[in-house]
Amino acid sequence: MCAVHLYLFFGSRTNYEHRFLTLLSPHPTMAVQAFCPGEAPPPDGLVLNALFNLCKINKKRQEQAAENGIIPHLMRFITSDSPLKQYALPLLCDMAHASHHSREQLRVHGGLDVYLSLLDDEPWSVTALDSLAVCLIHDSDNRKAEQALLKKEAVHKLVKFFQHCPEQHFVHILEPFLKIITKSVRINTTLAVNGLTPLLIARLDHQDAIARLNLLKMIKAVYEHHPRPKQLIVENGLPQKLQNLIEERSGPSYGGQVLVKQMATALLKALHINTVL
Repeated sequence: MCAVHLYLFFGSRTNYEHRFLTLLSPHPTMAVQAFCPGEAPPPDGLVLNALFNLCKINKKRQEQAAENGIIPHLMRFITSDSPLKQYALPLLCDMAHASHHSREQLRVHGGLDVYLSLLDDEPWSVTALDSLAVCLIHDSDNRKAEQALLKKEAVHKLVKFFQHCPEQHFVHILEPFLKIITKSVRINTTLAVNGLTPLLIARLDHQDAIARLNLLKMIKAVYEHHPRPKQLIVENGLPQKLQNLIEERSGPSYGGQVLVKQMATALLKALHINTVL
């Protein structure tokens, strides 16, 4: 049975996600024979590839797959370093964007821990960070996602990832980080006092104007909630860094640099008020 046959067979019937997931279970033979008498069970690769194609751009199908138990199977392929990881990883990361139910299933089955582990996997690190940010943004009242990201190991992984992020990915991690620290004051202050603050300030010399703007937004968010704001200012030489941005001659990204200068000026004034008081 080829992938196209699987796609057509299951795609033409209701509740096809459940049928696919039956095939992915450790003992799918009886289920396959019930659907396709006389045929051998298809390899996991064909099943997962077909499911991937059905779900990759359809949030409703992703949600249905989550409801029918796809997440433990995806976790199995990822944590066992299966060759099918190439299909399982994008599906698992998409689950954060699908629905409240899919995010709850991720939490129950340890999906947030997998996202954190993917920060060490360069090709998937930015996608995993974005999925973490989405889970936090849509966190329920019990704040389970926040609690997961406040664990010591999670804090260490996030700070380490920011510090050692490859240059080609750096611009792309700033928005997810900004979402994380603006959504949760507790995560904001925890990251700040565990090494993130000097890393943010040190990167203000980045040549990309959008990167600088996002860094300034993050520094502002950290500064506003920092338990020792005056210490933050003095120890990291922040006023001089901001002054350098303000006095710097505008480059090719003129519009972006204007916004950077405006924000740096506003932040410098806020720092001055704090140090005077």
